Amino acid sequence: MTWSYQRRVRYYETDRMGVVHHSNYLRLIEDARMDWIQDHIMNYNEMEKMGIIIPAASASGNFRTYLKYDDPFSVEVKLIQFSGVRMKFAYQIYHSETGKLCYEGESVHFFATGEDYHPFSIKRKFPELYEKFKNCMESDPEQK
Repeated sequence: MTWSYQRRVRYYETDRMGVVHHSNYLRLIEDARMDWIQDHIMNYNEMEKMGIIIPAASASGNFRTYLKYDDPFSVEVKLIQFSGVRMKFAYQIYHSETGKLCYEGESVHFFATGEDYHPFSIKRKFPELYEKFKNCMESDPEQK
C-alpha cells in the first residue's frame, strides 16, 4: 500500500546554497508521518488526550539528490515493523516532477505514557489502535 504526503519546498527550509537544509528532511518525514497517522489511525491530538505519545527512538537517512525552493515533492511513508510497543517507518522523498529519489530514511518510535514517557504496549490498553496499526504494517523488503 503506497501512501504519500505532497507539497512544495518552502523558502525557509532552504539554506544559503539554495537547497533544502539537511536538518529539514527530518521535519519533512515527521510531517508526512503525522499525516499518515491522521489518515490511517486517528488524529494525533486525540491520541495525546488518551495519554499516548509516540517519541522517536532513532532516525536515519541518506541523501540521493537535493530539493530546492518551490520544488514539488512527495514523501512515501510505510510502516514496516510493528510490535505494539515499537514501530519502524520507512520513507522515500521524490521530486514530483522529475520522479528522482531525493532521500531515503527510517525512524523508530515507541508508545509511551504522556506523563513519564514510560513505554507500554497498546495491545493491552488500546486493542483497537493496535489492530489499526497492525493492519497498516508492510513487510520490510530487506527482511525478505
